[in-house]
Amino acid sequence: MAIPPGYATAVWPPSGIAVAALLLGGRRLWPAVAAGSLLANLTVDGEFLASLVIAAGSTLQALAIAALMRRHIGVLERFESVDQVLRFVLLAALGTTIAPTLALGPLAAVYRMPLSEVIGNWATWWQGDACGVLIFTPLILSWTGKIGWQPRRLAEAAALGVLLLGATQIVFHGSGARTFIIVPFVVWAAFRFGQRGVTTAVAAVCALALWYTLGIKRGPFAAEPLHDALLLLLLFVATLVFTGLVLSAVLRQLERAMGELESRVSQRTAELEQATAVAERANEAKSQFLANMSHELRTPLNSLLILARLLADNPGGNLNPKQIKFAQTIRESGEDLLALINDLLDLAKIESGAVIALNVAPVTFGELRDDLERTFRQLANDKRLQFSITLDAALPPELRTDAGRLKQVLKNLLANAFKFTANGGVTLRIAPEAAGRVAFAVSDTGIGIAPDKQEMIFEAFRQADGSTSRLYGGTGLGLSISRELTRLLGGELRLASAPGQGSTFTLILPLLDRRATAPG
Repeated sequence: MAIPPGYATAVWPPSGIAVAALLLGGRRLWPAVAAGSLLANLTVDGEFLASLVIAAGSTLQALAIAALMRRHIGVLERFESVDQVLRFVLLAALGTTIAPTLALGPLAAVYRMPLSEVIGNWATWWQGDACGVLIFTPLILSWTGKIGWQPRRLAEAAALGVLLLGATQIVFHGSGARTFIIVPFVVWAAFRFGQRGVTTAVAAVCALALWYTLGIKRGPFAAEPLHDALLLLLLFVATLVFTGLVLSAVLRQLERAMGELESRVSQRTAELEQATAVAERANEAKSQFLANMSHELRTPLNSLLILARLLADNPGGNLNPKQIKFAQTIRESGEDLLALINDLLDLAKIESGAVIALNVAPVTFGELRDDLERTFRQLANDKRLQFSITLDAALPPELRTDAGRLKQVLKNLLANAFKFTANGGVTLRIAPEAAGRVAFAVSDTGIGIAPDKQEMIFEAFRQADGSTSRLYGGTGLGLSISRELTRLLGGELRLASAPGQGSTFTLILPLLDRRATAPG
């Protein structure tokens, strides 16, 4: 899988292995790193002087990165915070500039390489080392601890591996628009297996990505010439690594927070009043923690989205249409990931019992209709579907509820209706219901849902069947969040559907929610 003419690769595992070895075994192992680099390069080029220069640069690079990590992060089996992940990614990106910078200067002078070739070799060299450190250093560190999985957990790990392999096959046998399929499996690995599962899953995906892209030249990143696809491949791998490590670190922080909470509560069970006060303070801390993590997760991901957008806009005009399409694919996948993170945070808040503020105020039905019309009219036109919103003449001018939460539920229901409808149309009918309530009925002419699957789709990460997620995408969080938000609004969510005959989701709310606006 080396890049022609065979002197470099998009991912160089020894760079990450060397850093992990120096972290675990100390600086005394640097002669082994130098000898390994020297022998490896002798087998490729055969030139002793060039191999010696490369080995010197690689050894100094590994020593520098290991020393900086030991000082600013420590030697950890797994990252304990988002801050540690950010420091690791920054050190890996900056530290891996050492070897190409130190080695290419003398090599360029000896071999009289033109500047364009020096720059190209530097970029390829840096990418290979950076990916090697990002993937293999945390992978090795996470597997140094004790492995105590039970048979049931081993069976789940095997199932995850098989499904991840299948998802990767789907992605690299199709277009770049399918890359988001891998994201839920990285999330699954983070939730169930921590950093060890994330790093192992990402390493497997990276290996398959390299094999398809550089080995058999298939998949969304297999551009010609291959050098043009390296940046996009780096962004794809870096996004998976960064997202998985951040998510596992956040979950680790949650575990520690929950452990501390349980310890404090158990110590004060004899004093009921004090135990109640401790639980209330812990709940507030948990809500604040989720709010802080929302910012920590979104900020770096937004940076990746901005960079992908800049690539797609191609202001310098130096990318061809295929490369622009690849950049657009990365941006779309990042937006899918951002939506997934938002859904996960909403679901975590609801399931943890954290108070979600409600802004109860009057809202007119006309305003609600106009907002939804603006949001979905273009989508309906693009899919050539009929779309209408009807207001029953018997409706009062307005209702009193949390307009933001109501729109969130309705937009999710309408988005699902459009996603699963290929022909026909989507309608929203708003009409009065008995006992001072109002019904919002979202109907479509889509694929429909079997009766035995209708309750299951409201569970987190569940869809009607496995083929649904493969064909239409999504993680199954939207309906679960919508049902919980409906309960917060004091209403209920009903479903009527049959396979092949479409579906109707009916949201029923009180016309007048007399609760006071919760403090923000």
